[in-house]
Amino acid sequence: MMRSLRSPLWLKLLLATLLVQITMLGMLGFQSLRDLQDRQRTQMDSRLQELRPLLSAALGNALFQRDLAGIQELLDTLRNARGIRYLILFDEQGKQLASSGMAPNTPAPALDKNFDPADNQTLYNTSVPVMLAGELYGTLHFGIATETYQRSQTRMLRQTLLLGGLMLVGSFILLLIISYWLTRHLRALARASEAMAAGNLNVHVPVTGKDEVGQLILAFNTMASTLRGRVEALQQAESIQRHYLAETREEKARLLALLSAMNMGILFVSVGNRVVYYNPAFSQIWMIRNADNLVGREVADVLRDSACLLARPDHFSKHVLGVLSTHESSESLEIEMTDGRVITQLTYPVREQDGRVIGRILIFEDVTRERQTAEQLVYLAERDSLTGLYNRRRFEDELDRMLTDAQRHTDSGALLFFDLDEFKYINDTFGHRAGDAMLIRVAGEVGALVRRNEVLCRLGGDEFAILMPGAGEVDAQSLAERIVRAVAQIPFRFEGKSLRLTCSLGVAVYPQHASNAEELVAHADAAMYQAKDAGKNAWRSYRADLDTSREMVQRMNWGERISRALEHDLLVLHYQGVFHTQSGVLAHLEVLVRMRDENEPGQLIMPGHFIPLAEKNGQIVLIDRYVLQHSIALLAAKPDIPALAVNISGRSLDDATLPHFITDTLRAAQVAPERLMIEITETSALSDMQDAQRFIEALRHIGCTICLDDFGTGFASFAYLKHLKADILKIDGLFIRDLTHDHDNRIFVKAIVDVARGLNKITVAEFVETREIYDLLKTLGVDMVQGYFLDLPSGGLTAK
Repeated sequence: MMRSLRSPLWLKLLLATLLVQITMLGMLGFQSLRDLQDRQRTQMDSRLQELRPLLSAALGNALFQRDLAGIQELLDTLRNARGIRYLILFDEQGKQLASSGMAPNTPAPALDKNFDPADNQTLYNTSVPVMLAGELYGTLHFGIATETYQRSQTRMLRQTLLLGGLMLVGSFILLLIISYWLTRHLRALARASEAMAAGNLNVHVPVTGKDEVGQLILAFNTMASTLRGRVEALQQAESIQRHYLAETREEKARLLALLSAMNMGILFVSVGNRVVYYNPAFSQIWMIRNADNLVGREVADVLRDSACLLARPDHFSKHVLGVLSTHESSESLEIEMTDGRVITQLTYPVREQDGRVIGRILIFEDVTRERQTAEQLVYLAERDSLTGLYNRRRFEDELDRMLTDAQRHTDSGALLFFDLDEFKYINDTFGHRAGDAMLIRVAGEVGALVRRNEVLCRLGGDEFAILMPGAGEVDAQSLAERIVRAVAQIPFRFEGKSLRLTCSLGVAVYPQHASNAEELVAHADAAMYQAKDAGKNAWRSYRADLDTSREMVQRMNWGERISRALEHDLLVLHYQGVFHTQSGVLAHLEVLVRMRDENEPGQLIMPGHFIPLAEKNGQIVLIDRYVLQHSIALLAAKPDIPALAVNISGRSLDDATLPHFITDTLRAAQVAPERLMIEITETSALSDMQDAQRFIEALRHIGCTICLDDFGTGFASFAYLKHLKADILKIDGLFIRDLTHDHDNRIFVKAIVDVARGLNKITVAEFVETREIYDLLKTLGVDMVQGYFLDLPSGGLTAK
């Protein structure tokens, strides 16, 4: 619509040029007409100047003579010959004497003052006085015809109009062509501009010259290219912005979903201490009922409605100061609630990219359960799971503390060691349920005898220890007497049978009997064995003269030898094969430890000489780690050998860090966990069931195979299989050595095989020393066999 109201530029140029030409032609024609009229006026004046003397002279004599006939004839002649239309002669009195071309006595037309060709008059009426000899005789009125002048003007006008029209037509055509040609590039620019306005930025107008229009086209193309580039950049930026905006929205949605799903309370606070955001957990932790209108409220108002009713007064004030604080650093706070909950508050500043603080984030977490769990874990880490007494780890800490305090204050301290006499017999005969009940009963009775500052511990199995800070030998002997008497008087019945308990107790006093913790433990243990040598059901204080016996010296010497063997790498690993019974193919290797004799390096000391002593003094834990570390190193160095089975002592089951040690060593050596098998003796596992369960579960989580060694030593073994998630059952050699001659042993081995197969466990028979035993085990269905008949232990494998 707007375009139809606009005239093209070429048409405007054409019309303007035509208007100028018409104006010029009009002015030229007008000027020509005036020039023609001036010439005609001049001609008329010249003619009158010629006629007046002639007429005056011609009529003067006739009028003087009053020759009316001659006057009439003369008038007719003059009219016909001079282009005069009429002639009227008046005398000096104004009387009409004669006329020609007009009826007689017709009044003469009025005289014209001047001759004006523009008046379109056909006659020019004028007069001339008739003079003769300077005397006036009359006046001649005559009219000169002006048609020739009019025709001349008409002809000139026609010629001017015709010529002007031809010029205009020619000019129009020429101007039309010129204007259209001159404005064709402008039209192209106009079309390109319209296309650009419509959104087409890919327009390009060809440059046809270097004139102003060409420069204009070049500037337009440059502008279009620049605009196209900027629009593309804007579009790209807009696309990126939309992409980032979409990602930001998605990220915000994920963040809000995450914050809403968190069980930690999140509170965003502005610089002006107003709530910007909070998640549902925040409302739940602070028990805010109307949590729909918190955004924008003052934090102080929110806290006044909730926290002041829940937090302890002293903690509430710290909490409020922490929330309203304007510090730009992180802060942490623990808040105790009146309902017993514990809430942690962490405050972090929220900064812009330029580092300007725009608010703070507060994170609230209900750590009540975690604190309870941590306390429970600390309790479990320090306590014996069966009796609730302190375990060996806590005993060692308390022993170090007691000796440190005694050294600082130049005081004394006593250590009591005792175990139950014949406890293994009761355990094997009546089962572990009876043994556990007995241990619990003893812990309760002895615990009632110790004072608040004294520490009662269960070291493992049936071994107990008591620490008496500040006590001398007399106080220790008095407590020892009460303990031995109290244990002997415990009435204990199990399954209708009365069982009598006794204990053997040893006393060692610092600094009288020892100068450090190791000596104090060793001397208390020696005193306990002195009590056993005295007939059991007794107590003894440490006596150095009795400790000089061959056996005690040998025991002390073995501890030092084991330490030197660990320090100087004198332990040697041997390997014995375990084979599939039916095929005879090697399944895995069992690792056996030997000690190289210091005095005779070519001689090896069998484990029976030093392992029991190492178990007594705790060095077995170090030996276990030594064997594990070297076995894993061998697996890493020789990836083609089968899996290795390593025996772990009962003492190591108490070590909560051992599974982590195994994991880290396997990972560092890049050895697959399934190539390492862990063997645990049944007696050590059943002596502390919960520790064994935790240890086995941790190793199974790592991926190691678990073997229960010496299985079948007690009739309670089958009942505990559902609690001990072992993969392999190694039948105790007691049932294998005389298998061919003992029918009961065959029945028992067959029962173990059937139970193990029903539980998807593998059975292994050790001490297979003859062909007859091997064939009989194959008949009974034992899965794997091990013994001298198949393979002798050897040390040919090394990690080097």
